[in-house]
Amino acid sequence: MSNLSRRTFVTAGSLLAGAVSTVGLAHQEARAQNANGFQAAAGAMQGDQNRKREPGLQGIYAVCEVTGGGQKVYGIAAEYDVAIDPRSLTLDTYTTGVVPAAKGYFPGMPQEPDKNATTEAPQPRAAVAIYTNDTPALLADRKSASGRFVIIEFAHDPDLSLPTEDSDKVSLTQRKDVRTTGGKIYAASDTALTNAGRRGNSVTIRGVDAWEQNHWWWNDTRSAWLEYSIYLPKSFLEPGGENKAYPLVLAVTHSGTSYDGTCAQTLTEQCIASIWSLSEEQDRHECVVITPRYERTTMNDYWEHTYDVENTYKLVQSLLSNTWNYGNPNLPDRADKVLKIDPQRVYCTGWSMGAMTSLWLMAKHPETFAAGLIIAGQQRPADVMTLASQKLLIITGTEDGKATPWNEKCVPIWEHAGAKVTRPAEHLDPALIFPVDKQDKLTQQVDGYLAKGGNITFLTFEGVDHMASARKFFYIKAARDWLFRQIKV
Repeated sequence: MSNLSRRTFVTAGSLLAGAVSTVGLAHQEARAQNANGFQAAAGAMQGDQNRKREPGLQGIYAVCEVTGGGQKVYGIAAEYDVAIDPRSLTLDTYTTGVVPAAKGYFPGMPQEPDKNATTEAPQPRAAVAIYTNDTPALLADRKSASGRFVIIEFAHDPDLSLPTEDSDKVSLTQRKDVRTTGGKIYAASDTALTNAGRRGNSVTIRGVDAWEQNHWWWNDTRSAWLEYSIYLPKSFLEPGGENKAYPLVLAVTHSGTSYDGTCAQTLTEQCIASIWSLSEEQDRHECVVITPRYERTTMNDYWEHTYDVENTYKLVQSLLSNTWNYGNPNLPDRADKVLKIDPQRVYCTGWSMGAMTSLWLMAKHPETFAAGLIIAGQQRPADVMTLASQKLLIITGTEDGKATPWNEKCVPIWEHAGAKVTRPAEHLDPALIFPVDKQDKLTQQVDGYLAKGGNITFLTFEGVDHMASARKFFYIKAARDWLFRQIKV
């Protein structure tokens, strides 16, 4: 049986926090990666691995991915007891459905309802591909790999900024016979299965299940603390990985993931942190990623901030000390390993409150960060004069009534302090962002502005408001590539 772990989501907020804290570290057991570069997300295996399994369909998983518009269901994984012959599968072998998110749910908004707190029936969702796999995960080429999981894949909207309408609940009915690789027939049935269970919904999330959650930074007296999640690169988990020094990305999320949120929500409500851990991004820019989970808004629009801002910097300092060895001791690929960070490649990014926090941290600790990617955040000009000597890429929208005008006020302050600022009068077209694999024109434009030699580049997209900026701008490949080209001298 595959070495998989359990990820559960439940409807009650208190139960969610308990369930995630119980299983968060166990997610790492399924970091297996298939030949197409997609990580097999750690999913919830139902029952003990050693229990006797009856033949046939064992259960189902919602196969998800976090997008700019929140977490979306991209397919269903049907788990059998033995490998399935993909030649016995057709697009109409199963009927499948996804339960809509609860009314009023919008990813990333403070005090939002639990998206799973709904009694609505599953809405039919058609398969666009069906294949087998050895883990409950999508395959990039949609070609079957030998395995006991049948993957029913749904269509993906190329505009990854569209807000999700999905809960984590899915349903499946096997309408046609299925044949095992050994030739046994598992007969069709009218029984509808759901991924909901006593301990929550069985869910796998690509790029998110590989994180370790519910870590804490403490000061020496343990009078101050900060909760955070961390992504450990694949090569660190391989033999000798502790001998390599890695870039560090501090990704600070927004106020919508504070309050009653959990570590999991900082990774699933938006792609601000999780985009850096996707396998295709790690293939291009391998790095450690950390994202704090705050219990309150840490910085507001009046420039007031809590001590959690400085605690965030102390978390970065603790990682730079090259003494971090808090990997899950139950998993041998990270037990007792000490993580090393390259001090010349420490980066800061965030959106809204996270961008404001990033600007503040870079201004107050200019010796630490190599560069910052600032999405729709602002600061009071007098507080960020030291940014004049640092490397920033600031991206806003014309309809953002706070971030755009406040950064405009900062430009002359930075220039007076010696910065070279590239601030084009032209506004960029957000339609060039999606689909993400066709950004050639946008890349040419962004790289052209970056090549002008400014240590601060300030770009604005036409017609984009504050909320939409989070859903769109992290997908600008040229911006992410620029960040990793920066090295602290």
